[in-house]
Amino acid sequence: RDNWYTGMSKRYSVMGDVVLTTPVIRAIIESNSELEITIVTKEFYAPFFFGIPRVNLFFIDKDNRYKGLSGAYRLYKTLVAEGTPDAFIDLQGNLFSRTLSWFFERKGSKVSRIDNGEKEKQFLIKAKYIRALKHATTRYLDAFAAVGFDAKIGKAPFIDYSTEAYQTARSYFIGKIPEKSYLKIGLSPFAPTKPKVWGLNHFKELISLINQNHNAVFFLFGGGEKEILLMKELEQFGDNVHLIAGKFTLSEELAMMRMLDLMICMDSSNMHLASLSGIKTVSVWGGTHPAFGFSALNQPSEYHIQTPVSSLKCRPCSEQGEKNCIYKEPKCMEMITAEAVFDSIRPIIARQSQQGSEK
Repeated sequence: RDNWYTGMSKRYSVMGDVVLTTPVIRAIIESNSELEITIVTKEFYAPFFFGIPRVNLFFIDKDNRYKGLSGAYRLYKTLVAEGTPDAFIDLQGNLFSRTLSWFFERKGSKVSRIDNGEKEKQFLIKAKYIRALKHATTRYLDAFAAVGFDAKIGKAPFIDYSTEAYQTARSYFIGKIPEKSYLKIGLSPFAPTKPKVWGLNHFKELISLINQNHNAVFFLFGGGEKEILLMKELEQFGDNVHLIAGKFTLSEELAMMRMLDLMICMDSSNMHLASLSGIKTVSVWGGTHPAFGFSALNQPSEYHIQTPVSSLKCRPCSEQGEKNCIYKEPKCMEMITAEAVFDSIRPIIARQSQQGSEK
């Protein structure tokens, strides 16, 4: 292929970071017809890139063969054996990826590295001066532009899935939804760190408020054995609450997510999966802040529900929620009531209910 190009996108561990590359990869491919991209990532993340033309996936496991700096060199040798790429794009920016990019640079490939804006984020955290930084997808686009490939992200949905996944999702939903007029609401109550979790009691109150005012069916998304056990408790809260997590493949979950009317979630990977699937996504924020560049893509600011920084001087406390809260329970989350969230989503639910009744 003339002007053949291989880019390496390497977000190995954080699902939200990986899936946010999807709209960028689609945009770059659509805007550059002679482009071919190889994405280096975990096999688990393959469904995010399903259906994107001229994209090759190279799966690695950094805990074994490609562990550490020696693993980076081994990975470089494996990749370059297929041909030296015209360019190498580091979308991670850690020691492993920087080392890998250095090898390709020595080989003659153009190299671009993401600017994660860490200094800007740390300044905002310390100064409590909140201004919107570049979104992560813009930083990815900038990394591509640095080696001559420009593009603009279009409209969601950005994630596709197989026919088999769609059929599984559709069959499941048909068995759970009494009538077409019922709202299909996704709930994702968990996130990797405690300052980003609102709590199951709040979700129970929210479910009750919605049930009192609307016909709805709830579907629980998430991951991790501990979280799934807790969500089983939430599933027992009502006959119209159903657990999705742990029962289906990632591709099937993505197909189900596309069928929702609304997702209510934390600052988590499911927030990104929902927004990139093109559904309305309402997120509840605690120790982190959407201004840092990881907000739900193309969702209105009023869909990001949070305790104002002016009302709690310790917020935001960290970029990714990794810092332990100074309170026994995250006060920024406790200050957000179920009534406040319900009031915020009331216009969304009303519009979706009206659209459902008109179908």
